[in-house]
Amino acid sequence: MKTSLLNKPFFSYEADIYFHIGLAYCMVEKFEKAIYPFSKCIELNPSEIRYIHERAKAYQMIEDHEKAVEDFSLLIKKNPKNAHAHFRRAFSHKSLGWFTEAANDFEKAKALDPINPKMVVNYKKLKGVTCIVLCKPG
Repeated sequence: MKTSLLNKPFFSYEADIYFHIGLAYCMVEKFEKAIYPFSKCIELNPSEIRYIHERAKAYQMIEDHEKAVEDFSLLIKKNPKNAHAHFRRAFSHKSLGWFTEAANDFEKAKALDPINPKMVVNYKKLKGVTCIVLCKPG
């Protein structure tokens, strides 16, 4: 994929190439290396929310929770009904010690996707849990 960037692809393909490079890094759990390709995607196509979502998840996985909250918040602003974004942002809020915001996000995620059992969390059992991954990258 990196080689394809050297061959000067059509501009319309460039963001997706970077996106897939970022996803490849995430699939092998090299989340810190995924940040640049996802950032490049967002720079090239800022309206594509999946790019923002994947970068937010990568930030969360490297425990840069402030940047994760920032990206999840932008994503939620663009798509307020994204239950997964609320759910993942809740964990970053929790990691930052913002427990009221975390609880609000957990409850919002559950309300947006009430039939998904993964959205129901037991607050008493979340103490050592930094994140629950709902699906694979992409």
